[in-house]
Amino acid sequence: MTAGIRPRRSPPYRATGFTVLELAVTISIIGVLSVLASGAYSGVLDVRARARAQAEAETARAAVRTFLLRNKRLPCPDLSSNGAGGREGLAGSCPIGAQVGWLPYESLGLPPPQPDQRMRYAVSRQGAGADLVAPPDLGTIDFDGVARLRSALSQAAKLARGSDRPFLTGRGSAADPESCSHIVANPAFALIAPVADRDDVGSTHPGFDGLNRAMADTSAHCIAAPGRAMDATYDDVVLAESASTLLGWLATTTR
Repeated sequence: MTAGIRPRRSPPYRATGFTVLELAVTISIIGVLSVLASGAYSGVLDVRARARAQAEAETARAAVRTFLLRNKRLPCPDLSSNGAGGREGLAGSCPIGAQVGWLPYESLGLPPPQPDQRMRYAVSRQGAGADLVAPPDLGTIDFDGVARLRSALSQAAKLARGSDRPFLTGRGSAADPESCSHIVANPAFALIAPVADRDDVGSTHPGFDGLNRAMADTSAHCIAAPGRAMDATYDDVVLAESASTLLGWLATTTR
């Protein structure tokens, strides 16, 4: 009698694919990763935007210095309401008290930026013999105007700190508070470049954050510190040059 051949059994059936629970977990993980990736991408864009503003502010600083060297004075601010004028003053006039306005791009030979990227510009014009836009005549022979400019810068460098001129405040520490009642220095000129409306406070020019909003909207003299770090509510770029720094630079450039 021959042994019978046993029929081969099929393996037990197992469903393929994801269960509802596995699918839900997978979707949750994808969602979390998407949020993280979106946040990281947004952060990269923010850093790039501020780097662009920093580079443009440095270019503007160089243009202001070039203007100073050629004209033996600092430029008057563009006094148009939104900075579209591009030229010094307003309608060819620059009142003595005009210390805060827009950067006069056309007068500096710079291409105008997008409206929301226009820089605010402040210049020191107060104090006896210290008007840096219109250095006073010394009553002596001064063919190229260098002597008048040097004298005005020297007088501006000697002035006591005050709120009658554009001024920088602190960086925000306990010892160096960020407050318009805390005057750290009065620069010869300052540039304030907006990036984005990070503080989410509505104003005429929302791109400027913190203390710089009033300076942009009302020509106030108080300016945030150049070393102010970027955070969740602030990303403006501030550059400033002191009168003594310009005086030293002028001496090395014109000798």
